[in-house]
Amino acid sequence: MKRILLAATIVALAAPAYAGSCPKHMADIDKALPTAQLDAAKKAQVQQLRASGETKHKAGQHADSVKDLQQAKEIMGIK
Repeated sequence: MKRILLAATIVALAAPAYAGSCPKHMADIDKALPTAQLDAAKKAQVQQLRASGETKHKAGQHADSVKDLQQAKEIMGIK
């Protein structure tokens, strides 16, 4: 029982951290996208992942949002 309570507490405390990082990731992508050296297919993929990340962020799915946004940043070469 203690482990379940501990796990629930960790998840509850981690969620706001993910929520706060989504807008930063989106801003990083938005800033770099206009000058990114990407072919049309990669640029479309980044735009799709960025849109998906924003949608998931608004739906409260912050861990999934961060995954999409980080994938978009990796394609662009953003750390």
